[in-house]
Amino acid sequence: MSTPDRPAAWYPDPIASDQLRWWDGSAWTTHTHPVASASRTAPAEGSWPAGWYPDSTAPGMLRWWDGTAWTTQTTAASGTPAPGGASATSRVAPIAKHAAPEPTKEKRGSWFSRLLGGASDTGTPPTPQKPIPSPKPRPARKPAAVPTKLTNKQPRAARPAATSAQFRDKQDAATAKSSAGVWVPAGQYTSVQNHTLPGGMLYVGKRLPAANRQGPDPALINPTLPIDVRNPDTYANTTDYWPSYSTITPRARAAYLAWLAGGRRDPRAPVTWPFLFFYGLERRALVESPVDPAARADLPIIRAEVERLLSIYGSNGSFHGYATSFLDAVDALTVSDAEPALPPRTRDRWDVPFALRQGLGLFAQRGEPVPAEWALAWANYSPEVGLRTPATRCPEEFEALFRIRYRAAHKDGLVLKPGKTTMRVHYRPASAGISAVRLDLGIPDVFEQAAPVRKLAVVVEDTTGSLDAYSRFLGRRPDERGSLAAVALLPPELVAGDDPRLARLTDLVTSRLGTADRAVVPADDLLAFWPTATGKLAKADAVALAQILAARGFGLEPDVRMNGPVPTVGTSVVLFKAHPDQGATLTPEYAASAVLIQLAATVAGADGHVSDHETGVLHDQVDRAPGLDDAERTRLHAHLDWLLAGTLKLTGLSKRLATLSLPQREAIADFAASVATADGVVTPAEIRTLSDISKLLGLEAGSVYSRVHAATTGPATAPVTVRPTTPGTSGRTIPPRPTEPQVAPAATGVVLDPAVIAAKLAETAEVSSLLSSIFTEEEQPPTALAAPVVGDTVAGLDVAHSELLRRLATRDTWTRADIEAACDELGLLTDGALDTLNEAAYDTAGDPLSDGDDPVAIDTHVAQEMLA
Repeated sequence: MSTPDRPAAWYPDPIASDQLRWWDGSAWTTHTHPVASASRTAPAEGSWPAGWYPDSTAPGMLRWWDGTAWTTQTTAASGTPAPGGASATSRVAPIAKHAAPEPTKEKRGSWFSRLLGGASDTGTPPTPQKPIPSPKPRPARKPAAVPTKLTNKQPRAARPAATSAQFRDKQDAATAKSSAGVWVPAGQYTSVQNHTLPGGMLYVGKRLPAANRQGPDPALINPTLPIDVRNPDTYANTTDYWPSYSTITPRARAAYLAWLAGGRRDPRAPVTWPFLFFYGLERRALVESPVDPAARADLPIIRAEVERLLSIYGSNGSFHGYATSFLDAVDALTVSDAEPALPPRTRDRWDVPFALRQGLGLFAQRGEPVPAEWALAWANYSPEVGLRTPATRCPEEFEALFRIRYRAAHKDGLVLKPGKTTMRVHYRPASAGISAVRLDLGIPDVFEQAAPVRKLAVVVEDTTGSLDAYSRFLGRRPDERGSLAAVALLPPELVAGDDPRLARLTDLVTSRLGTADRAVVPADDLLAFWPTATGKLAKADAVALAQILAARGFGLEPDVRMNGPVPTVGTSVVLFKAHPDQGATLTPEYAASAVLIQLAATVAGADGHVSDHETGVLHDQVDRAPGLDDAERTRLHAHLDWLLAGTLKLTGLSKRLATLSLPQREAIADFAASVATADGVVTPAEIRTLSDISKLLGLEAGSVYSRVHAATTGPATAPVTVRPTTPGTSGRTIPPRPTEPQVAPAATGVVLDPAVIAAKLAETAEVSSLLSSIFTEEEQPPTALAAPVVGDTVAGLDVAHSELLRRLATRDTWTRADIEAACDELGLLTDGALDTLNEAAYDTAGDPLSDGDDPVAIDTHVAQEMLA
């Protein structure tokens, strides 16, 4: 590689045009210096002869020094004739070596670090005293092959055959014709056969071998090749599958240049033109950036340009596949130990961003926990994590709740084990002039690790499950997002404490409760928070009201979530301070105690008045009810207050009591009689109520009197007075049973016998246990199963639910009785079956299938979409 006619000196760097490189007389060295050191004001007047010198104000350009001052004439660093008769073969005059000390040896490794874009280790260039004549021009050498496999090894120092040059704005095509193929920097203009091409990022010239040495590079625009501007091939009909500028027809070249001149943005253009331009970006990034710092500095610009092209031509599957894989390769070329930027989440979950894999791998490599934001992106792109409807219908709420639940479950975040698998990038270029590229980054690849993905799936499922009610509400009423009814359905973690509507509701409840644990309030006060309610809340709104009160630490009776009626205008409700563990689940023990309390309260209030003693006895029964926890006991006290504040009825009990055996029904009738006698007085109204209960239980009405008598006196231990003596009656009277002295009752009321009360409470416990067992038995699955249903499945449903869907799709309105009959025939529970169909409808069509209780409205459009 020796060139005796070129002396050792600083010359324009053939790799990076914005610096100088030391030529030792036989080969290029690793010593560089910024070209700015050749200042135009550096030479003293008359110290340099006339000639071309590096221009410090325009990297890659030369400026003419006339011997006394700088002129306005400039040219590219490849060499042009001097103004006013300079020889056409004149070369770049190097800075004189006589004034420059021999450069010291560079530190080990700095050459590779500079190739990767690090800071240059440069020395101070010599001050020019006298320019050394340029060597005579030599025939251009054949360019050395550029390696296509990316490696970190230092390339051999060699004198390049052609020096890269930058084009100025609207440079004349003649300059390009006389040079080898060069890279036009981003943002600059070049001119090719009367076409002004903006934006740069092109290879223009007559010679540029492909990286695989198989002919000229496909991306090279050779200005000497003919074009047919009169008949351009606008639709690329004359090109083959692997186009190359050198082999496409003149008509195709004209159309391609026109596309470039238009800014590379015409969405109507055939994808052939973006691909042909893309070939040049591949060469610059994959072939030149590993060995050329200037090319490496172009990688962010190239990446941005490919993303821009994807936004225009990404709908083409082939271009989308190559371009997205190319972006991963570019990211791999610029990978570092620094934490990458969190990639944005898109609806295209199948293209996992390289930065996401890289970031997770670095967290694993450093043993750092994965932050919630990265975990959210991981869950978004993982095919093993199912994102249900709430994640897409209410994404803001989903993401906020996910962060809360993720931190609650994993504190600072999941800590990943690196594993043995490392990140590898295998890119097969679109350009036929570049071979495949393989990179092993040495970073753990943990994206598909099963254990952490399962943990992510648990958090996602928990989050979407908590948002189901809110999501369904928005599906039915999308315009009511942000309403109190919608806010009420949000999980407690997402309910903002400073919401003015919530604040007013909280103030109302707090003021009514005061220092008490429970308070009876008019239902109208709560209905006022739902202005659309006309006399009665919808069941969904009643559920929302109970939920929002629960989120703020309050309970409501009646509660529709526990089979209570919906509050209406003119009725009363009970607000109470909820127990920390207050729930909305109806346990068998609570259901039994509630039935027993309703029976007792109905009997006590049969005479139109419940005395304080009777009220106390009833609350004592609540305190002694078996099988209840503190939260259930708190609610049952509120339920009793609501019963006593309204009109006491026996409605709703017949269905429960009809399943009892005769001994069980008699035990309940005895208990009701004991309640009626608790205050020492049995009124005719109470006798009538006891008769009604006997009828409800299927017992003889006449048995009421014997039960009352037994409850009053207890079991007989001596002769009983059947009929008091009257004057004129024959026979002997039976003397009364001796009694112990009794304390005279106070004038203010009736004194109850504590022993009798204790006995009654014991009876209450027995009857409560009895009813509890009955309620538990009712919840057992039926022993007789319906015959299996045979048929095809749809919408991810099983056979029975699929058949129910087909039947419901036949008309838009059904009575509940008809649906229940259909469900019985198919062996399904009505409410559960409708919920299952609605859930499938949300997943399939984004809307519910059914709405309403009786009649039930069916959205036939949704049904047909599910059946499709």
